[in-house]
Amino acid sequence: MKHKDLLLSALTGVLLTSAYPPAGWGFLAWIAFVPLFFAVRDAFGTSRVFKCGAVTGVTFFCFSMHWLTEVSAVGWLLWSAMQTAYVMLFVWLTCFARKVPASLPVRVLWTALAWTVLEFVRAEVPVFGVGWNLLAYSQAPYPAVIQAANLFGAYGLGFLIMSVNACLFELCAPKKAHTRGVPAALFATVVGILVGLFLYGDRSLAEEKRPEEYLRVSVLQGNIPQAVKWEIMAKEQILSIYEKLTQLAALDQPDLIIWPEASFPGYFNRDLQSERIARVAQEVQTPLLVGALYWRNEKEVYNSAYFLDKDGVAAQQRYDKVRLVPFGEYIPLKFLLGWLKPVADALGISDFSAGAGSTVFQWAREEWPFGVLICFEDVFTDLARKMADRDAKFLVVITNDAWFGKTGAPYQHLQASIFRAVENGVAVVRAANTGLSAFISYRGEVLATVKNAKGEELFTLGHKTLDLPLTVENTIYRRGGFYFPYAACLLFLGLGLFLIKKRTVS
Repeated sequence: MKHKDLLLSALTGVLLTSAYPPAGWGFLAWIAFVPLFFAVRDAFGTSRVFKCGAVTGVTFFCFSMHWLTEVSAVGWLLWSAMQTAYVMLFVWLTCFARKVPASLPVRVLWTALAWTVLEFVRAEVPVFGVGWNLLAYSQAPYPAVIQAANLFGAYGLGFLIMSVNACLFELCAPKKAHTRGVPAALFATVVGILVGLFLYGDRSLAEEKRPEEYLRVSVLQGNIPQAVKWEIMAKEQILSIYEKLTQLAALDQPDLIIWPEASFPGYFNRDLQSERIARVAQEVQTPLLVGALYWRNEKEVYNSAYFLDKDGVAAQQRYDKVRLVPFGEYIPLKFLLGWLKPVADALGISDFSAGAGSTVFQWAREEWPFGVLICFEDVFTDLARKMADRDAKFLVVITNDAWFGKTGAPYQHLQASIFRAVENGVAVVRAANTGLSAFISYRGEVLATVKNAKGEELFTLGHKTLDLPLTVENTIYRRGGFYFPYAACLLFLGLGLFLIKKRTVS
């Protein structure tokens, strides 16, 4: 195996990493895989293919998700290894189509489908599935490009990005591999995809609906250090910070004030200090959404969001987090990994229970019910879509990204919220303990963030009030476009059977 091939594979990992925050050069995603495809273009041995895939995967995931070292260096390595396995399988599948050999259109389609299917599995597989840094998310800085997500979602846009990568590789391949007219067809495909995306995006943005109404919303960012967040001695200081932020936000006369995830440091339904928060709501005469824990019994504790009306009454409206962080909020597969519980307890890993389902909060503004996602739940496409289908007119994401320090993690997290807004045609409001607290339009445009005087968004204390445009669009994605990855799986399976049969016959 040549060192050049390893360097080309590593180059793909570097280009991909650069396409996401903190660099955020999303345009690189359209060419990032070309070096990798060149590295394995003549590879027929499984060992070489897997090595190249491993180099790309390790480079990409280790660098782009280096922020995990702020939590656990071992977890960072294990997570990177798990995600790299998908890249290795993807590279092997792309080479399989060249071994058959398949026609050029089939190879391009096969490559794009293989990526889409594996990305879908990587994001949605039970327990360990997390759709972080999907290929489409790299395009979050480009509003015109991401409008296509309201058709077929993030997976559909990722399919198009990989199609362009495959076409560019075939276009740059040795000319002897091309038959007459092929270069023109490849070039036309690339141009057609790019121009089509921009034209559709520009048209969508130009036809943006004028909101009939605005909802005045305030988000609070307490900037509580993770090291003291659950310290008993810090409880009074934490409550005092959020109490003062609420009073400051109330001066803007908002319709709703949102506290971040677990901003109340205790069990809201059992802690007498919750009455203090109820009094705050009464004083400012403004409904509050508060992140706090819910205690049902010794075996059932939930990471929750409580809604208090302007009179401080909880009114039984609560959302319990459905998708928990493996090895962060619970030990998965306890029948196999239950022996890790003492270790988890020593490391401070929580043992939460998963909520039964989504909640759409009803309140005085009857025409504008809303849904809540906690922590990384906005990376799960189905949770946001189901809330929108239940007539949630906007979504709220409450989170705590203080775990990850001053890294690209909060900005990568923001990209997921941007896509949930575009896919479902609803605005998204984010309230984070520290960065990024933001307001996102239904077109995926970031309208405002919490910043300090220096313009810093991370690890800063403050609040932001905005008149949120209340515009809702029943997108094609919600009406059936979300089935795209499932259709891709079926087409991939059918095409795979065709290639296997062709190889057997030949």
